Amino acid sequence: MAECPVGAPSSPSPPPEPPSEVARTVALESADPLSVLNQAFRDAYAARREAVLSRMGPVIAQIDDVLILRKGGQRFEAPARTRHYHEYKAVTHVPLALHVLLASKDVLDEETRTRLTTMRRLITASRMSLDGRGLPDEALARQHRLLDASLSLVDAVLAASRVTQSDLSAFIHAQVPDLLKNAEDAARDQIDTMHASVEAWKRQMTEEERGQLRAVVAASHMSRPGNVAAQYFSITLGDTWEGRFHEEDQQPGKRVLTSEATFDEPAAFALLATHVLDANTSRGIFGEETRMARDLLADAAERILAGMFQTSPQSPGTGAP
Repeated sequence: MAECPVGAPSSPSPPPEPPSEVARTVALESADPLSVLNQAFRDAYAARREAVLSRMGPVIAQIDDVLILRKGGQRFEAPARTRHYHEYKAVTHVPLALHVLLASKDVLDEETRTRLTTMRRLITASRMSLDGRGLPDEALARQHRLLDASLSLVDAVLAASRVTQSDLSAFIHAQVPDLLKNAEDAARDQIDTMHASVEAWKRQMTEEERGQLRAVVAASHMSRPGNVAAQYFSITLGDTWEGRFHEEDQQPGKRVLTSEATFDEPAAFALLATHVLDANTSRGIFGEETRMARDLLADAAERILAGMFQTSPQSPGTGAP
C-alpha cells in the first residue's frame, strides 16, 4: 500500500492508485541511465537472435491451419489441416457444451433457457448443412447422430423446464464413442495433412538440411499434453516421442518446441532462435546448457522459499505434502 505524503490528511484514506500509476512509481524511467543500459542489452540480444535464426537452417512453424517453412532466406506455406478437421471438432463441442451448460442445474433459469433456445436454432441449421460437406458416409452418419441426440436433449429440457443429472449423465455417456471417433478423425486429418506437406518439403532439401530441420508449434496458453503437431514433429524429426504424455521441456538438443500463446509468426520463429542462443550463452556463462531455460531468479527463489516456509520442492506427481 502506498504511504500518504507528509502533511496529507490521514482520514479518509485516498483511493488506491491504478496499477499503471503504481507501476510507474516502481519502474525505471526511460531516461534513467540504467534503463537506457538495459535497453541496449535487449537490442543487442535481439540482433544476435536474428543472426542465429538466419543461420539455423530450415525451420517450420505450425500456426493454426498453416505450416510455414523458412529456408535459405525464402518463405513457403502449406496446409496443416483441412476443413474437415474443424467440422469434426465443431460437432464434438455441441454435446460437451450442453453438458457444461446443464451440469448442476435442475430447474431451468431464464438465462439457460435463452441459451438453449439459441443452441437449438444453431444445431438445426448445422444439421441441415451436413450433407453438402463431402464427409465420408460413416463420418456423416456420426455427425447426424451427435446433432440429433443433442437436439432431442434440448427439446426435452425446454419442454420440461428442468433436467435431471441422471438424464444428463446418460446423454453424455451415450455420445462418448462418437465423440472419441470424431477426435480420432480430426487428429488423422491433421497428421495426414501435415505429413504430406512436410514430406514434400523434405524431398526438396539436401540431407544436411533435413538433419538441421527444426520445428515450433504454436499452442494456446496452458496447452494440454499430447499436442498433435508436437507429437508428429517429434517423430518425424527424431526427437524423443512421449505420446500423450508429451510435455514441453527445454533440453538444448530438442528440435521441436511449443510456443505457448504465440500465434504470431515472427514470435514463433524467434522462440527457436532464443532456444539455441540461450543454450549457447548458458553453456558459456554457467557451464550448464539448460540454465537459461529457467528463470534467472529461479534457484535463488527456491532457496529463499525453502527457508521461509521450511519446506522443499516436490517432483511432479508426488502430490501435496
